[in-house]
Amino acid sequence: MQNDLFLKTGLTQRLTVTALLEKLKPSLDYLTYNVKRYKVPVALVLFYTEEDVSKHLRECMRLTDALLSVKIGDSYFNFIYLPFTEEANAYSFIKHIERNKLQDIKNLYYFENLKNAIYNHYNFINSYLFEIAQNDKEPA
Repeated sequence: MQNDLFLKTGLTQRLTVTALLEKLKPSLDYLTYNVKRYKVPVALVLFYTEEDVSKHLRECMRLTDALLSVKIGDSYFNFIYLPFTEEANAYSFIKHIERNKLQDIKNLYYFENLKNAIYNHYNFINSYLFEIAQNDKEPA
């Protein structure tokens, strides 16, 4: 059933999103509340890899940043919350990690700033995975 494998998770895309949603929803709710209440920018970065890179990511994070790593099948989804960070600085953070820590590791990433409300968590997480899957199909 090769068609059912999504990003080497061994699950369909729907089940992959559901599994990630279970882990991410509490932190997303907390951070979007803070974005709304305190008007603090928070960038959310997703690194997709086929090996555990959480140690490398932690080495580059600030004290205020948070990492949530989820392994599904042969895939690692590393979500990094970057409080007080605009998209331009999030991109610099990503490029710093790629150049200094992940130069020999195949990785894909997607990022954007959190809005002050997420009305459909499933679609929100699915949009990140859709971008990763699209980038995975593009030739290098």
